[in-house]
Amino acid sequence: MRSNFLIFLKYTGAYSLLLIASFLVGTKVLYADPTYLHLDPRDGQDGQVQLTHATLVLVVGNYVDKLPLDISPDGVDVNMDPSWIRANWPGGKNRLKNVDRAYLYLRAEGYAPIVSSPINWMGSDSAGLGKDVVVSFPGGKVAMVGKGRKLSLTVNFRKPIERFVRLSNGKGKPLSGIKVKSYIYWSKSADGKLNGADFLGEGISDDTGRVPVTDGDFTYAIQVTQKATSGHPADTVLIVKRFEDKEYPLTVPDVSTVDSQEAQTR
Repeated sequence: MRSNFLIFLKYTGAYSLLLIASFLVGTKVLYADPTYLHLDPRDGQDGQVQLTHATLVLVVGNYVDKLPLDISPDGVDVNMDPSWIRANWPGGKNRLKNVDRAYLYLRAEGYAPIVSSPINWMGSDSAGLGKDVVVSFPGGKVAMVGKGRKLSLTVNFRKPIERFVRLSNGKGKPLSGIKVKSYIYWSKSADGKLNGADFLGEGISDDTGRVPVTDGDFTYAIQVTQKATSGHPADTVLIVKRFEDKEYPLTVPDVSTVDSQEAQTR
């Protein structure tokens, strides 16, 4: 009688453990559902835009890394799970938690390139535990991405326009012959050195002080380099700015004027 009772306990206990294990396994699978954000590129009039370039940019302090994303005819599916970053980013297993911010950088032929607002990526300390991740683009809607969710976000592209920076001295006089380089800005060090910036182009200011720059919806880094003159070594000024207007005025010290003033005081 006692042996039968022990046998009963043995099998019912094993069955209960099996049920518990099954429940836990099911819960794990449910929790591990991938988190996807589909980016649907449009032309602002509900027309489909074909992406040519999609990149996830990760910023960790002064370090910037870029992961290419697979594109399809209808956009790009961004896997936002921490596990994807750890598997596809060299060293990501140890560095993900230290990510300060991330960006989604998109390009399409015939349209102005566009960069998302800074993203606190899932699994990073900046994102916080269990919080939804906010993803947005200039002129578009906002997506609140939670763990295990699959969402779609429309990204509105626009046609590029002519865009310039205009250099002048403190008195409004146009400065010509000054070299200007433009970049897409991601990060800079304490001494002003750009980290991982995407080079856009360079030019020399004309008689009106204007230099054309590539149009886009992102934050610019503009490097203005003045020639060395007597008593003044070549100097570089860095401006980080998101442009809202077609022309952006920059005030730069006029070295030639300084030289002239110094000569008069001698």
